[in-house]
Amino acid sequence: MAKERIQQRRDWRAESAAFFLNHRAVCLLTATLLAACAVLGFLRPPMAKIRAQISPRFVRESGSRYSEAKVNLLVIGIARGRNVKTGDTETYVGFAGKIFQADLNRELDLKAKAEKAEKERGETVRAPLTKTERREYQRQKLLENVADIVLWIPPLLDGSKITVSLTILSTLTGAFLSIFMALGKISKFKPLSKLCSAYIFVFRGSPLLMQLFFIYFGLPLINPNLNIQDRFTAAYIAFTLNSIAYMAEIIRAAIQSIDKGQFEASKALGLTYGQTMRLVVIPQSIRRLIPPVANEFIMVLKDASLVSIISLSDLAKVTQTISTTSGKVLVYIPSIAIYLIITALFTFIFNRLEKRFSIYQ
Repeated sequence: MAKERIQQRRDWRAESAAFFLNHRAVCLLTATLLAACAVLGFLRPPMAKIRAQISPRFVRESGSRYSEAKVNLLVIGIARGRNVKTGDTETYVGFAGKIFQADLNRELDLKAKAEKAEKERGETVRAPLTKTERREYQRQKLLENVADIVLWIPPLLDGSKITVSLTILSTLTGAFLSIFMALGKISKFKPLSKLCSAYIFVFRGSPLLMQLFFIYFGLPLINPNLNIQDRFTAAYIAFTLNSIAYMAEIIRAAIQSIDKGQFEASKALGLTYGQTMRLVVIPQSIRRLIPPVANEFIMVLKDASLVSIISLSDLAKVTQTISTTSGKVLVYIPSIAIYLIITALFTFIFNRLEKRFSIYQ
């Protein structure tokens, strides 16, 4: 046992060394970025110091309509005070030991200055901004956009938790139940085979959105006892039922792709049908299942945005809410980035599983 552990450690070290050698550029870049983030994170001003920059006059004038948001994110700190009624804000960004104001109040000052110069000259054309004023405006615009993105990240991450949870739970449940559905479809017992085929046809042939609508809005109209008040539960049921149909076809194809000689050899050895499936066929099918299952998982992850229709606060719903309330489409950039990160992470996991179960490892 001790020798096996030592050999496993050696193999792990050898694989790690080979990985670093094959991806030395990526590893070096990652190490550099981590070092830079560590230094900038150490230099980040304290949140109390950033919040202290919000003027007491602004807080006093806002009164009970004052709200405050603050975020510490790795290397940057954001503090924003808002007058809920007027929409006025004071935003400050702490970065690399300095604190910058990130509001476009300066824009109003520049416009007023230009209009005043226009009136003094009696001209109808607005005086153009100077190069310094234009640079200052662009700097404040950039800081405001950075502050908005950082302040949007916490609610977007909360929404992504629902998206990922719904995807994982519905896919795992669907994968487990789809085994029985696939076996039922290829069964020689005709009533069971026809029933499973009908289920797969209905759920694969109709849109997932209609299924979600039917479960959340339609079932209570048929019977009040079928009312599902929890939105996540309704979405979970709809996505699971849909996933069962698609996963059943994937499993059925993988099982039927196994050579018939395997079944004949198992029968010759005296194995029952159940033992043949459990000990011979299904273990061989796992290798062929991983790529299509990974594709189905990614599809469910993206289709999870449909739950925003029933007002479930997933990543898509939170993005839409922020865009509507703030009037800014910039929120779609971090939202898409989060989707891409989640997709890349699970794609990497499935690729590792595929290599792990590959017959050519």
